[in-house]
Formats: sequence, C-alpha cells, structure tokens
Amino acid sequence: MKKYLVWDIPVRLFHWLLVLCLFGQWFTTEVLENAMHIHFYIGYFTLGLIIFRLLWGFFGTRYAKFSSFIAGPKAIISYLQSLASKQKSYTTGHNPLGGLLLPAVLILVGLQAISGLFTSDDIVSAGPYYDSANSVIQGWMQWLHKNIFDVLMGLVVIHLLAITWYKLGLKHDLITPMLTGQKVVEVSKGIAHSKLVKAFMLAITVGIFIYWLVEINPPPVEEYYY
Repeated sequence: MKKYLVWDIPVRLFHWLLVLCLFGQWFTTEVLENAMHIHFYIGYFTLGLIIFRLLWGFFGTRYAKFSSFIAGPKAIISYLQSLASKQKSYTTGHNPLGGLLLPAVLILVGLQAISGLFTSDDIVSAGPYYDSANSVIQGWMQWLHKNIFDVLMGLVVIHLLAITWYKLGLKHDLITPMLTGQKVVEVSKGIAHSKLVKAFMLAITVGIFIYWLVEINPPPVEEYYY
C-alpha cells in the first residue's frame, strides 16, 4: 500500500490553528500583561474556527464528516479492548476514542468562546455582549469561561498522553499524518482532494458572520476608566 491523502487541508489547518488559539488564550491571561484586547480577538477567531469545523463536519471531505467517526458504545468498547490487549486496530480516519474527543472539544471550546462574549476583566476590556446581560448571566458566563478552560486543559493532557501511548506502545504515529495529511492506506480509502473552493467559501461566510456577531450586532459597550 502507498500513502494517500486522508486528512484534508481544512481539517489540518483547524487542528493546528486551534492549538495556537488555546495557547494564545492562556498566554494572554497568564503571561502577558494588559493583553485582554488580544485575548478577545483570539476568542473571536476561535469561535469562527469552531463554527467552521462544525459545518465542515457535514459538508467536508470523507473523514472530516461526523458520520465517518461518531461511533456507538459497542464500537468504543471493542476498540478499548483492542487497546488493552495491544492489538492493532487500524482506522483510516478518527478512531472511536477520537470520535468522542473531537465533539467534546468542539462543544467545550464553543461554550468557552461564547461565554467570553459576555465577560469582562473588570478593568478596561469587556466582551461585546457584556452590557446586554444582567449580573446573574454575567456571573454564570464568567464562571463558565474560567472553569471550561480548566477542563479543556485536562483534555489536552489526555490527548497528549494518548498520542505518546500510540507512538511508544502501539508504534502508531498520529502526528505526522496530521501534518502531511497522508496515511498508508488502500487507494480506495484515500480522498481525491481537499475541497478547497468549498472550504474557502465556507470560511468567508463564517468570517462575515463573526464580524456581524462581534462588531455590528452588539449594543455599544461602555468604556471603563479608573
């Protein structure tokens, strides 16, 4: 068998851009000072990424679609048993565990980004919908924004441990295919192309929606000076 394209360019770009966004979100709150405006813009971009990936899960290429990797309980249990016995259970796209992790990440990061629209640093920066929410909603959104990120960091650790286990324990490289897009598979299991025109049009549409969401639609945000 030869190497054929499995992961399209939009899927790979989403993966690595999301990594950069999560790092940027952490860096602008924990390391940089007075960088909340950057934090907010990264959040807007992240929300766009999530919306794009959700849509790409229906309109994308073969292995980008949710229908290709959302597995039932029996398939997940069977896959876990194969891992426990160190038997190689090869899947072309996402394996059943990855099929659990990706939707969880999409939901959590989406909630993280949406909650950020309603939060404030209580100094100079506030989300575009902060002033439109009452104090109860603001409090809940602040709580979600903080705690969801902690859960996400836990999932990141689990993901990294899984990658290490696959590499060292099962001799299965998960990183290189997410860089090159290619895997050693039968020719019938490869994809012909990345549907870049469709992806570009979808990205433009999502970008316009995000601009409307954070720049045009929100009520005026009060400026805070101390």
